[in-house]
Amino acid sequence: MEQLQLRIETDGPGLKRFFEAALKRPVEIVITDNSSRMLSFRPIGPSIAMRLSRVFLSAPQEVLIEAASFIRRRGGPTPVMNKFLRLAASTTAKPRRVKARLLGRHHDLGSAFERINSEYFEGRIDASITWSRKQPGRVRRRTLGSYCPLSRTVRINPILDNALVPVLFVDFIVYHEMLHAHVGIGDKGGRRVVHSREFREKERAFKRFEEASIWERANRSLL
Repeated sequence: MEQLQLRIETDGPGLKRFFEAALKRPVEIVITDNSSRMLSFRPIGPSIAMRLSRVFLSAPQEVLIEAASFIRRRGGPTPVMNKFLRLAASTTAKPRRVKARLLGRHHDLGSAFERINSEYFEGRIDASITWSRKQPGRVRRRTLGSYCPLSRTVRINPILDNALVPVLFVDFIVYHEMLHAHVGIGDKGGRRVVHSREFREKERAFKRFEEASIWERANRSLL
């Protein structure tokens, strides 16, 4: 499979000039270290405010052209950009160290990770795990966990660190996020597929899947 060639790294002003020329509108760009949301934008009057992951500093021109088209159309498939981001994640990105917070008041993520890695993945998942930070004022419900491929970090919502939440369900959420590390991100018609058919099939391989699903449905008020 032919790989995208990375160009010599540019800078923020260079990206600003490119997108202003491509979009024919003033743009304001903030370069971030966000490894889960690589590109976001919103119009502000005649301008566009953009937040771009640092990996775009080394993106080839075809990726930037497709990104500009995506912004101009406010959506649509981005197969070239998706391919570049996957390649950057696997070959060029340097994961940031994450200070792990494993012990909660009621649940230990470290033991859950080791147990599940051994039982389901033969110890092959090379990732870290931590409780997410509580963010007062923001809605935390329903996003129970996440996996970041760039930093190879599983984050679990601290709403689950509750005496009323059984180990069974915490284990299931940890398994679900570790499964993302195992399966990876697919591509269907140029769109990223996170929960593919393969993923859903493997998710049901969790030995107490039905029990965990029943508990979740019965306890939505806790989540």
